[in-house]
Amino acid sequence: MKALNKLLLLTGLALSTPLLAQEVNYTTLNWPPYIGETEDRQGVLAEIVKQTMAQSGSDYTLEFTSWTQALKDGESGKKDAVVGAYYSEERAEKYYFSLPIYSVFTGLVKLDSIDVEFIKSYDELNSYRISKLADSVVGDTFDEHPFPHMSTFTTEKEAVTALFNKEVDFYAGTLDVAKSIAKSTGQDSAKLSIVLPPINEQEVFVMFSKNTANGLELRDAFNKALMSLQASGEYEQIIESFK
Repeated sequence: MKALNKLLLLTGLALSTPLLAQEVNYTTLNWPPYIGETEDRQGVLAEIVKQTMAQSGSDYTLEFTSWTQALKDGESGKKDAVVGAYYSEERAEKYYFSLPIYSVFTGLVKLDSIDVEFIKSYDELNSYRISKLADSVVGDTFDEHPFPHMSTFTTEKEAVTALFNKEVDFYAGTLDVAKSIAKSTGQDSAKLSIVLPPINEQEVFVMFSKNTANGLELRDAFNKALMSLQASGEYEQIIESFK
């Protein structure tokens, strides 16, 4: 019992002191409702990062930019980490991935005027026009398919707006993002639905740059603080507060 108490004391002391004595600089995109400059507390992902950094005792900054620019800044080491990324083997060559901080379903979002409810093969979509965020990951098999009419956009807002303007037939992303953008731009979100089956359930990560002096150390410190946040029950409280 004495040994256990001593271990708990040492653990408590370790978690009460900063895991890293440096400011960590994060970058991300506007990806409502999950993260965004105008979202409540800047969105659930930003709040998870904020409270994880508070748990670690380290200072941080969070800059919003385009997704393409966020990836460039992370890859070059200008920023320490990118918030809100899905995993891919290509990205793993340039980044250290955190433990997952969230998960979402990706799929093909459509207006109710498009008479497609279910697909068995991506070949069925070859005659359709599809929008997606530039440099985004949707799902392994989807990303590998050579869609002949795929259009990429700098922001999610532009990709979803193209759907409402009927410039495309489908938006490849998440239904929650499409609905959130629809509401913020005065469109009818009730007209949106997702084609079945969903493309993938994607875990969401923080990616720490391999082009900084201590990217692995930053990732490990983040993971340690995140696990502490989860163990305390605060992580679940954050999730519930956004429902």
